[in-house]
Amino acid sequence: MIFVITAALLALSGCGNNSGANTGGNSAEVLTGKIEGEITVSAYDTMLYRPLLEEAARGFEALYPGTKVNVETFSAMPDIRGGGQGNMQVTAVQSQNDPQGRQDYLSRVNTNLMSGTGADLYAMDVIPLVKFFENGTLENLDRFMQADSGFNKTDYRENILDAVKYRGGTWFIPLDYSFNYFTYDSTLVPGGLTAGFGTEKTFDLDQLLEIGIPLYSGAYKTLNLIDFGRGPAGMFYQLLSENISSFINLETGKPNFNDGSFATLLNSVRSYAEQGYIPRGVTGQQDAGRIMAQGMSAAADRFTFKLNQNSNLFSLYGRNMGLMLRMATGGNVVGIETDDEIAGIEANADGLVPFTYNQGFGINSQSKNKDTAWAFLKYLLSFEMQASTNLMSLGFPINNEARKEKAEFMFTAMPGANKVLNADQLRVLDEYRAAIEALSANINTYVVKDTSLNDMIMAEVQYFFNGSRSADEVARVLQNKADLYLSE
Repeated sequence: MIFVITAALLALSGCGNNSGANTGGNSAEVLTGKIEGEITVSAYDTMLYRPLLEEAARGFEALYPGTKVNVETFSAMPDIRGGGQGNMQVTAVQSQNDPQGRQDYLSRVNTNLMSGTGADLYAMDVIPLVKFFENGTLENLDRFMQADSGFNKTDYRENILDAVKYRGGTWFIPLDYSFNYFTYDSTLVPGGLTAGFGTEKTFDLDQLLEIGIPLYSGAYKTLNLIDFGRGPAGMFYQLLSENISSFINLETGKPNFNDGSFATLLNSVRSYAEQGYIPRGVTGQQDAGRIMAQGMSAAADRFTFKLNQNSNLFSLYGRNMGLMLRMATGGNVVGIETDDEIAGIEANADGLVPFTYNQGFGINSQSKNKDTAWAFLKYLLSFEMQASTNLMSLGFPINNEARKEKAEFMFTAMPGANKVLNADQLRVLDEYRAAIEALSANINTYVVKDTSLNDMIMAEVQYFFNGSRSADEVARVLQNKADLYLSE
């Protein structure tokens, strides 16, 4: 996958970690059992997990003398390239989109679990969640949360914790959460339509297309999504995500690619690009340099609507302070933003509002040291760790106090920013925080996915977008492959 980060003033790295005396999650409170001994934490994604886990291990071992936290991660570090002119800097981070590497990791995890030598905590980065939920691999964390007087659910965004429940249990806890939201260009959308937009509103892509396509004049595109990007990016991937439950039912193990709706989705995305509503992507082999060039060339374009990641809220509220941090995933382009306003948060086709996460953990039900594993997970949820810059800034901490702290950190840590905010800047900070909370309050579901199935779908769909296969042919192949995989 290729991430492109565009910033007028980009320099979050090297700012140091935030810490404070406020524990938020009462990290020093112990369970009824003793917090001692050795535990192992396992994750696939090295870039996302290792810096945070190593920092947490040091802090936890100092807090609980006699404990030892082993950290194991497996993926290769990404290739990072930079470029730009003047104040405009573009950094491309090309991660290893390595389906085989993920499969190798899962094979290792399964082997270790069968032999009773698995880790005590697992990051949920590539774990097939439903399989782990159903086969008893993961501990139900509800009993820990209920029995631990040091854990207060109100210290966290409760709708996120509620959303991850599955069949009456909580099998993992995300450390952060992310969402997509839409903006509209106020110079392109008539004023009579704007009353239907706002932080409390929800839209799926089809609903915005219904509004935007009649406004299309040929001068500006309707949406800033490319048709298809290699990896999780582009119009196809977003529509797939919004409609995934129509094609795969993980609970019943039944795929549904053959009823015509999947082929219709593929053909619709191609049609949107052919008619000029969305930009064309680079199909086949992509590299960071070409994605950077595409992002730079589109900087002077306008789009009626834009799909944004939650991290881009900072740019919307910081633009009048000269502070910008823009991120595109290789599937959307930035364009002119000076007249953008919030339209609403992205919903799925069923109307439910999902979230994703960067980092999250579950406890192995076979762990020999569950009390210490829970204590470490709770430490990861504490203010100290949630306010750390090693918790990827692309998502918001679920710890409420840390989320407030990080919002202020964004406004004071950027180069050129005032370390002490004046009255106008404090007002903007309050507006930024309010927007985060208002948009977040809409979230009411977590869509359980299987990374192996996602890899399978993206691998086959590329043949449609490069012209090698028809939509019906791709659907038939996916039906057979998914049916075989889900029946294993």
